[in-house]
Amino acid sequence: MPTAPLYLETTLETVAPGIHVIGGQGRSLAVETDGGVLLVDTGATPEMAARMRAALREVTDAPVRWIVYSHGHLGYNYGARYWLDAAAEAGEPRPVIVAQENLVRRYRRYQETAGLQNHFNTLQFRGGADMTFDDLPPLTFPDLTYSHAYTVHAGSGRAVQLIWAPSETDDTTAVWLPEEKVLYGSAALIAALPNVGTPLRTLRDPVRWADTLDRLLALGPEVVVPEFGRTTRDPELIRRWLGGAAQALRWLRREVVQRMNRGMTVGAILHDIDYPEDMFSPWWMRETYGHRDYLVRDIYRSENGWWEERNPTALHPAHPDAAATAIADAITDKQAVLDHATQLHDQGHTQEALHVIDLLALAPADHPHHTAARTLKRHLCAALATRNPSYVSQSIYLAAAEGE
Repeated sequence: MPTAPLYLETTLETVAPGIHVIGGQGRSLAVETDGGVLLVDTGATPEMAARMRAALREVTDAPVRWIVYSHGHLGYNYGARYWLDAAAEAGEPRPVIVAQENLVRRYRRYQETAGLQNHFNTLQFRGGADMTFDDLPPLTFPDLTYSHAYTVHAGSGRAVQLIWAPSETDDTTAVWLPEEKVLYGSAALIAALPNVGTPLRTLRDPVRWADTLDRLLALGPEVVVPEFGRTTRDPELIRRWLGGAAQALRWLRREVVQRMNRGMTVGAILHDIDYPEDMFSPWWMRETYGHRDYLVRDIYRSENGWWEERNPTALHPAHPDAAATAIADAITDKQAVLDHATQLHDQGHTQEALHVIDLLALAPADHPHHTAARTLKRHLCAALATRNPSYVSQSIYLAAAEGE
């Protein structure tokens, strides 16, 4: 099973006087001000939030006066209720929760599609098949929202600037501390390939993400705290990181568009692009979570809709069970399909074997050959999970391998 990349030890790192990073779901930020502490993200669970609070109390007893949501993805701020209750128990003022205005729409959408989101999270993060669609905790909506920028003024001391940073989500907030030149990149900045095009998520825009990286780089940060990855203090490395990631995203958009304009389908494009080594080999473009193929698919679907391979069969399809049964029934020598898929796998062509075995594996009947095909498909998916660098791909393959 892949190791979930979202959870870190709740240790504390001081990156500048009064500015601390606390590990939670990703890396949370705590900023001391004259008026109290500004906290970015509250953790995924009450237990995680309690550990984060204990770590924070090692450096300051000041109350948490503001809670900022880095972005609206589920889990990063399930712990908000804990912090509110802890403040009440301590006799402290209730923290004000701040978020970019688009987060409210996202939270409402998540409430409407709670079952779907829970199902996706079970697949993507290997949450376990025993999760039910009622497991989502109640969401804590922000008290205050902003559109493009908002400055938290805390008395005569440090001002904390919140900046809209659309990237992985359209509600991402980056934090800029101009006096210290410290940038908290939030979901816009991870030490890996930008997470565009995840199979289970809605459309994302790589060029918008590149624009955000350019704007953040233009601030002139000298210390960069990514949501995932190590704090970086090398100005030249910061320039290459943010600038290089933006350059790669724009390059890939151009390459995909050129091929779309020549009439190529997404399947053909995926196998036609040669990725420049200098642009895609640095650590900030590693496929540890997302994948290049995901990027290509999101760029393609932003212009093409759902008719990916332009096959008219898919325009008004039969019920999946009926279609799969008809295909399987058309095959008179089902053992030959099983044998050929096995042979392809043995020859190292596991992906091709997966295409072949679906001729039988998708049929719902309990025919012995169909059952054998589903067993073989689980084996093929388990094998592919060990070969793909992307955590998301690994998780989805393993879900299929375990029959979820």
